[in-house]
Amino acid sequence: MKNEKLFKEFLAQYCSVAPADMKNDMRFCEDLGLSSFDFMSLLGDLEDNFDLELNLDNVGNITTIGEALDLICMAQKIL
Repeated sequence: MKNEKLFKEFLAQYCSVAPADMKNDMRFCEDLGLSSFDFMSLLGDLEDNFDLELNLDNVGNITTIGEALDLICMAQKIL
């Protein structure tokens, strides 16, 4: 999936895990070491880089890479 590769490369800028080592069940805080501030910055940059508008109600439920990818796919279908 093109989005998955791009997202993992993008995410690697916020943590010390290489894109190739990222698994979709990895959690942003516990596994990747993102703080809540890092996560919110990531979301803002994600909207800009992927040309998305994320619903804040949905974002609160996102804890893993796979959940974020699902949200990106869903948001892109809406646009």
